[in-house]
Amino acid sequence: MEVHHIGYLVKRLADSRDAFAALGFDVVRPVEYDPIRDVNIEFIANGGYCVELIEPASSGSPLMPLLKKFKNAPYHLCFIAEDLEKAKEEFEGKGYMLFRDIEPAPCLDGRRVVFMVNPDIGIIEIADKEPL
Repeated sequence: MEVHHIGYLVKRLADSRDAFAALGFDVVRPVEYDPIRDVNIEFIANGGYCVELIEPASSGSPLMPLLKKFKNAPYHLCFIAEDLEKAKEEFEGKGYMLFRDIEPAPCLDGRRVVFMVNPDIGIIEIADKEPL
């Protein structure tokens, strides 16, 4: 599977964008709101590296507990799968546990995604190759 992006949890998206810009990152997809996860998301890139900046939009966001625990930090890798259901099953067979089941990702053009966790590496996101 191909890596699509690194998910980076941030307290203030604008401040983080500016800090990444000083490191040569450019905005490749401007801020969008994801109502499913109650977060604001922006994609930035530098060379072949794509980073998803993720800012909880309210204290009720399911990502707020992670932000409180880890502060500004990368917290997941996103991979693109040819067959999302098959990839989910394969990773479950390798000991990954379901973190969030398959659901649409508005800021990835509606592609379906699944979040899984492994005790040795943490959270991964697997996304459909094409939007629905």
